[in-house]
Amino acid sequence: MSITHVNPALRDEIRDVLADILEVEVGDIMPTSHFQDDHGGDSMKGIEVLAALERRFGITLDQSELPRMTNLEQTYEVVAEALAQQKNA
Repeated sequence: MSITHVNPALRDEIRDVLADILEVEVGDIMPTSHFQDDHGGDSMKGIEVLAALERRFGITLDQSELPRMTNLEQTYEVVAEALAQQKNA
């Protein structure tokens, strides 16, 4: 999935969650900016992001997805996959 084929409202909600937890401006979160290298994220912030996304979207994300969730584009893919699985269940 490419970031160009996304639901803009969903992407923006994810970006809001990320900006809040990483304590950066929403506009600083670019599709491919790296959470750890560019925004000072760490493993604890990753777990916070995972939990916040689960609450916001009513989904379950396995902690094994954390290594994939290094930027907005990849985080969107993980959330979109979880939402699709939930819809098909």
